[in-house]
Amino acid sequence: MTQRRLAALAGVSQAFVSMVECGSRGADWSTACALASAVGHDLSLKLFPSDGVPIRDSGHVGLVQELVAQADRSWHPQVEVPVAAGDRRAADLVLRGEREVLHIEVERIVVDFQAQLRAAQLKRAQLAGHLGKPVGLVLAVAGTRRNRTILRNLRTVLDAALPRTSVEVRRSILTGSPLGADGVLLLPPARRG
Repeated sequence: MTQRRLAALAGVSQAFVSMVECGSRGADWSTACALASAVGHDLSLKLFPSDGVPIRDSGHVGLVQELVAQADRSWHPQVEVPVAAGDRRAADLVLRGEREVLHIEVERIVVDFQAQLRAAQLKRAQLAGHLGKPVGLVLAVAGTRRNRTILRNLRTVLDAALPRTSVEVRRSILTGSPLGADGVLLLPPARRG
């Protein structure tokens, strides 16, 4: 495959492909996945559990902190809430209200939306069982151009699985009003500092 064809399939320039091939330039994770996919491969990364406190990247933490800061005082926010006793998974953010509990999973990069949604739904189910009450799910996604394009192309899936719009979710968080269903929230992209 030529560099020009690879670049077209991956949505990057031929010059960029050349620099990556010769090692003078690196590619971010999403671009590396696009390049691998263009040549018929899946790129993977293996993670192994450790006994330490989970460390998230600063961009992810920043988005969670912004949500906590914006939440109405009627919400009682908790960060990195274990989904069940003995389970190493945690909900990124849980907002406990008088009439509703919201589980918010923050995704900076949409890589495999269906897998990310499924993982969030499984965490929510465990969390609901652990709490003994229904829990609403909000998938909070960084509003980058790339993520917005992916979500726009998945409108049918979003409407079925996450019927509440970003505007409705934001209003619920800001006012403390019940959301009443699962939803998606577009966040401003994390600032690089």
